[in-house]
This record gives sequence, C-alpha cells and structure tokens, in this order.
Amino acid sequence: MPAMNLNGTRSYRSVALALIVAVSVVGCAAAKTDENATTKNQAMWAMPLDEFFVYSPQLDNYAEQLLIADCLTSKGYQWPVPWQDTEFSEPEDFNRFGTRLFTLDLANKYGYRFAPPAHEESATLWADFRATADTYFPNAELETEFDKCSDSARAEDPDFSSNFDGVNYLAELSAQADEVVKLDDEVVSATADWRACLEPQVDFTLPRDPWTEMPPQSVSDNWALVGGKVSAEEVAVAVADAQCRESSGLSALMYEKNWDEQKKLVDENRDELDRIRAEAIERKAELLTVVAENSPKAP
Repeated sequence: MPAMNLNGTRSYRSVALALIVAVSVVGCAAAKTDENATTKNQAMWAMPLDEFFVYSPQLDNYAEQLLIADCLTSKGYQWPVPWQDTEFSEPEDFNRFGTRLFTLDLANKYGYRFAPPAHEESATLWADFRATADTYFPNAELETEFDKCSDSARAEDPDFSSNFDGVNYLAELSAQADEVVKLDDEVVSATADWRACLEPQVDFTLPRDPWTEMPPQSVSDNWALVGGKVSAEEVAVAVADAQCRESSGLSALMYEKNWDEQKKLVDENRDELDRIRAEAIERKAELLTVVAENSPKAP
C-alpha cells in the first residue's frame, strides 16, 4: 500500500501570537550515518532523505516556549508550558518525516481519519495549554511582554531558525522528487488503472488521482471526517481505495520511483545534507539541555 498524502500533509494552527507549532514534517529520530542509511519500507514510506531528518521542529518550539515561560513568570505573568514527551513521535498514520500514510491496515482501522496521537497525555497537555493561552488575549500589555520575552529567547539562541531552514530544504527536495514521479508515464498509466478499479465501487466522482483530494471534499463533509465517527461506508471505500492502489501497481511504482528520485537528489546534494544533519545533531543536544533545565516534571 502507498504512503501517500490523502488531503495534504499535517498542519498545526498557531496559538496566541508567535506560539509556533511544527508543521507537517515532524517526528523525532536518532541520527544515522552513511553506513546506516534508510532501509526501504514501503508501508512506512521510508525514503533516502529520512536519514538527514534528525529531530522534530516541535522540540525547537517547546524549548523556546519554556524560555518564554521563564521570562514571563519573572515579570509576574502566567505562561503554563506543560511537560512534553521530547520524542514528539508521530501517530500511526504518519511517518517521522511527516508524510501521511495510507495502507490497507490503516484503512481498516480509521477509514480516512487521522489516527490518535502517539502520546495521548502529551498531546492533551499541549492542547490544554494552547486553549489556556488563547484566553489570555487580547491583552496589549501581555502581548508587549510576550514579544520582548520571545525576542530575548531568540537573541540568546541565534540558531533557533537554523533547523527550520534545514527541514524546509529537506521538504523542498522531497516535493521536487514527488512532482517528477507524478508526471512519469508509468505512474500516469497506473493512476488510470486505479480509477478504473475504484470507480465501479463508489457512488461519487473520483478525483483525477488519489493524492489530489481523496476522498473529495463533499464526501469528507458528508462523512464528518472532522469530529465525527467512522462509518462502515467510509471504511469500505477506504479499504477498496487501498486495495485498488495496490492491485493497479500504483503503490509500488510511486514508492520505487520516489526512492530513486530522492536517491539522486541525495547524491547531488550530499555536502549540504551532511551539513544539515551535523548541525541538527548538535542542535538537538542543545535543546534537550534547555528542556532538562526548564521543563516541568512528567505527570
């Protein structure tokens, strides 16, 4: 089964002011050497670029928020940043690079819905913090102090944006490979086979391919994908979709061709990628030190 994006990659809404929460390319992993590069795994959509993705940008955000909290507390304000699991592991339907996964097993479990967080307690604590922080605003005085504390935290930490730049670079290379693959003649033919397989099994018009908008927005709304409960109809369509992606050969083609394209890009950009990885390894160690010195105790 393919590890394709269904309706785009994951995104996170910012909290009050500059409370950054990492975007779709998240998930934490240990650093790898060239001798221990990524191993192929279609179900997890493992790719050559993965070895350079050392840790989640959420760790950057968490460390910054802890420093801001310390600053605001010293000024008499509340900014109750909670304990967080610093692994920031992805849920079952995302790989550590932030790619949405779609397999027969996931279709059977969740239909087209998101899987629950990998660490429920950590996710709940952060959601509660965001909700609490939102209630503090609008407050012009607090906004001014928040900006000052944010500037102070970043002034003490000039490398704050460097990991985001590296992650963006990796995401751009990944997108570049994906666009090449989607235009490949064999992939175009397999996509047509996917449509021919699935069309007789559904009562709605399919999108031109499974990664543009599957299921279509009108169907998503009808199934109440956000906030509703998965129905037998949704699961049946998702399972048929996953099976057709496999039987048409689209899953395997997308994976193998993406792997080959990413391998080319890794070879062409090895020096820059090695630099990004080395800086990220160092950065992760610095951030874990900040967290260890400032984080609340685990519940």
